[in-house]
Amino acid sequence: MVYFLNDIEQKYLLMHLRPMIRSNPVPEELRGWNWHTPPLKPYYDVRLPMYLICSKYCDTMRDVYLAVVEKVRGEETFSIQLGRAVHNAVSTAINRAKTLDFTSKPEQHENESIMEAVNLVWEYTMAECRANFLKARAVQNFASQEDIILTSIPFLVEHRMDGSLLGCSGIIAVDCYDYLRNIVFDIKVGNKIDELNARLYTTGYALVVESLYEIPVDVGCTVYISFKRGLSVVRDLHYIDANLRSYWVEERDKKAEMVYNETDPGKPDYCNPNCLYRGYCL
Repeated sequence: MVYFLNDIEQKYLLMHLRPMIRSNPVPEELRGWNWHTPPLKPYYDVRLPMYLICSKYCDTMRDVYLAVVEKVRGEETFSIQLGRAVHNAVSTAINRAKTLDFTSKPEQHENESIMEAVNLVWEYTMAECRANFLKARAVQNFASQEDIILTSIPFLVEHRMDGSLLGCSGIIAVDCYDYLRNIVFDIKVGNKIDELNARLYTTGYALVVESLYEIPVDVGCTVYISFKRGLSVVRDLHYIDANLRSYWVEERDKKAEMVYNETDPGKPDYCNPNCLYRGYCL
């Protein structure tokens, strides 16, 4: 499934990432539960959405200025609509599977291309959930049905969290949190983006989880889903180390300062075609 690791990824997690984490632990000051002290403590009284802190659509960060200062309403592109539909299909399918409903269908979408993608990811997710449940039931015939569901599909999907302690606005929804393996997942739909920038999202989610629940979250996974030749799922497992955490804090503070001072950074030399605010810069 989208969030189930294959055998090679399991070995990589156990034999490479976990030992790396133990030998090079995250400094205490960069744990989310230390949100009240520098460097995690927000310097400016500004709350930014997680997607604006982590996004790299605009080289000058003008998308942040337009969204938060000018309060401009962005225009959704096809890529944004596809991403939202795929996210919703994955989370809904998992929640249906947890009720042992493996035969339901996804909601219809007016766009045929999006509907085709939704059907592919829905069927894939349902099939993997069902297989994992049946496998667990076969080897855990002493367990209750609830126990089997909780251990065979150990995912909190679209889990809502309050990120205000770390200077984030509104309710943050983490795509998936694997509570057995302690991994945060983030889905990216479409072409693969810069690996370092993609990992900012899992880093932000991990920091918020730590700030609220005071449990260490050291592993993230970016899931790239594309539909060029049917369904393709590629996972990037990574250590949410000190460098990633410091990078996330730098991005938050840099963008918060611009919003606090209400400084228009100007138009970039290149405008990303997937930017919600592209129409205001052309």
